[in-house]
Amino acid sequence: MNGGRLRRMTPLLLVLLAGLLIWYVNDSLKTRERVLRAARNACSDLHVQFLDQSVVQSRLGWGRDGTGRVRLRREYRFDFSLNGSDRYAGQITCLGQRVVALILHHPEGRVVIE
Repeated sequence: MNGGRLRRMTPLLLVLLAGLLIWYVNDSLKTRERVLRAARNACSDLHVQFLDQSVVQSRLGWGRDGTGRVRLRREYRFDFSLNGSDRYAGQITCLGQRVVALILHHPEGRVVIE
């Protein structure tokens, strides 16, 4: 008796999981584009070279935004250079698709842009 109900629920669960996966991939791609733009702009504003023209997601978890809503919290890494022969790390944190912090680990001290 319960086996029949499980068989009817399986397609619904698969559709829900597929929808969740599609949402996550789409949300991640949009967020990555915003992060990439933020890293490029910060490097340009600070007159440093944005290396590799890419960002890499380094952490994924949950966090609360300013209104207390639970959002996906993603952290990304990127590299920058002062003169083209050195390499320093940068980090961007997002809540949902919103960039909430950008940090450049500059040799003269950390630069934080919020």
